[in-house]
Amino acid sequence: MKEKEKLKRCAKFSVLTISILLLLSIIGINSVQAVSNAAMAVDTTVDHKELRSGGAVTPDTSVISPGPASGIETVRHPRVGPNIRVNAPQQGFPDGLLGRSETTITNVGNERLVAGFNDAQGFCGPPFGSACTPSPNPGLSGYAFSTNGGSTWTDGGSPPVINHAFTRGDPWLDSGGGTVYYANLVVDDTKKDIFGDPQSLGIGVHRGKFKDNKFVWNDLHTFDSPNNTITPDSDFYDKEAIAVSKDGRKDAYVSLTNFQALCGIPQFGFGQIEVWRTHDGGNTWQGPAIAGPEASDSVASCGNTGTLQQSSVPAIGPNGELYVVWQYGPTFTSTTSTDADIIVARSLDGGKTFNAPVKIADINSMRQNPPVGYNRNRINDHPRIAVATSGPNRGRVYVTFYSAVSPVSTATNEQSLVSSQIFLSYSDNKGRTWSKPKPIAPALPATGIKRFWPVVTIESGGNVDVVYYESQEKQATPDPNDIECNNGGRSGKASSLVDTYWVQSTDGGRTFKSPIKVSSKTSNWCSTTSNMVPNFGDYIGSASGGNHVFSVWADGRNGIPDVYFARIAGTG
Repeated sequence: MKEKEKLKRCAKFSVLTISILLLLSIIGINSVQAVSNAAMAVDTTVDHKELRSGGAVTPDTSVISPGPASGIETVRHPRVGPNIRVNAPQQGFPDGLLGRSETTITNVGNERLVAGFNDAQGFCGPPFGSACTPSPNPGLSGYAFSTNGGSTWTDGGSPPVINHAFTRGDPWLDSGGGTVYYANLVVDDTKKDIFGDPQSLGIGVHRGKFKDNKFVWNDLHTFDSPNNTITPDSDFYDKEAIAVSKDGRKDAYVSLTNFQALCGIPQFGFGQIEVWRTHDGGNTWQGPAIAGPEASDSVASCGNTGTLQQSSVPAIGPNGELYVVWQYGPTFTSTTSTDADIIVARSLDGGKTFNAPVKIADINSMRQNPPVGYNRNRINDHPRIAVATSGPNRGRVYVTFYSAVSPVSTATNEQSLVSSQIFLSYSDNKGRTWSKPKPIAPALPATGIKRFWPVVTIESGGNVDVVYYESQEKQATPDPNDIECNNGGRSGKASSLVDTYWVQSTDGGRTFKSPIKVSSKTSNWCSTTSNMVPNFGDYIGSASGGNHVFSVWADGRNGIPDVYFARIAGTG
């Protein structure tokens, strides 16, 4: 079958599936998730939508009430402040949709914080059309702000829709010079693309500031692949992240994945890492520069097989150096490989050009080993990066990542209980060479514990802080034979009992203290009700300020995914 014919068939299937989902939600049949899981079982790599992470096309509206809370209590450590819910109370269908996750935060200074997150309420009304009450400020990316160091929060809904640019998730915050920059995927709330989805506008960056103890958005700038001005929907931007200078420079950078056209087939690449830049505080944006070209195997096969590049994050050094880290792999042929690399590229000319990527580590990919409570059957190998801009190790670049303790092969409908560990590596020569990656949390058994999404930040004095998730994958009920979890098309006897942890190094990342639990209650994600896929999101957030760490994460203690915050006092 010719590729164009297969593309048409895939597009028709996508539209048909959406129609069935919407019909079932209208007539009240509680089998939308089954249809959604069946859709995931179909080979959709023809248009490579299965490789994307940003947002979702339709929510699961079959669930109309919250699931039970976990009720598992733990004791807060004295240096960890109270756990505080960031978002406003949620309402279930048809009044609203449940799910706030995929968190990000920035510290503006003077006790002022802004948090961002995926917001399921954005599916209500146009452009996604779910039959529930739209938010007054519509969008799939929500935000909240605090003027007292996180003691209380105001949920602001979503940033304003400007020139029909509607936020579609993948929220990422940073700030500099008192200005907050909020990067997201954006779509046109009035148009459809060739697949019948809301028309992508690429990336949007809102700018805002605190005024009189309130937070106000000022404007929005968008940018998309230049190829789409020639051939609409040729390329697709996904999974962006933003870094902003803190030293008086007006520099900011957005890295992203471009699923570009190959051999005339729209959006058929396996991912190219691109970077956009501004040197005037976000008034204008230039790009894209290519940090990670499309993998050679994907180019050679016109995208029929290839190596995934995804989940990039930028960071800025003390002299304006720019670093971008991302996952390279796994490789897709007739099967999916079990490995991936963590790689980094560097620019010393303000993001115009990049050196050849350097490998930091080989990992056992987690793509086919998601936490059992994760309601999507794949997960990204999402690294994080930070640079010390002061202190005794000024200029040191830190990268954190995670790896399964053993290779995990093709996913099945069974739970995978293979453990995963978190690691840190650093470079003292501007990313040319890297230290041997070392575990930054205690040793693990072969199965039953997954650590993932480690966020690294650097305090002004040089201390290194890492906040991460830990999922205890074990039975949570007295019945040894009951099926406790059925998420993402995977069912089994184990539940996903998740907590947020913090671990710190006071010697520049050479050694780490014992981890401290940040979450005051454990979330059972197998009994947490969400209208969003993925229910956890794709990452959590953390920021430093002075000797404090400001952490936000998705939390299921109330039976639904809420955003929770804790202020952590580090070592002075």
